[in-house]
Amino acid sequence: MPFLKPRWVCRIIGWLYAALGAAGTLSREIGGYFRFTPVEAYLYLGLGVWAIWAARRRTRTSLLALACIGLLSFAWSLVPWLGLPPAVTHALGSQQALDVLIRELVAIWGVGTSVRAVLDWRASHRSTAP
Repeated sequence: MPFLKPRWVCRIIGWLYAALGAAGTLSREIGGYFRFTPVEAYLYLGLGVWAIWAARRRTRTSLLALACIGLLSFAWSLVPWLGLPPAVTHALGSQQALDVLIRELVAIWGVGTSVRAVLDWRASHRSTAP
């Protein structure tokens, strides 16, 4: 089954998060459903810029960024259940279904792509060894 190269996945995730961050900093909500706190908007924007930057670097940089952004997105989606202080959960905003879905899909896609790329790299080096 073909899969996208890690740099492309990093670029797509980066532009998605950067667009969400820009929308959050400019208007605080998209429609009547997708609401942003300032911390949440800047977090989206920061992760998006990081992913776009990493996509322009070497493959291992984009793999590391994908894995880290995926794990951070997964942890971010679990904020209500982590038992963090109320001030932190309030600053990160209420967890809406669309927020959690986007973060979970980014986590699965980012970590899955980075693991798959590493396994493919190991298999290709194992098959060329004398």
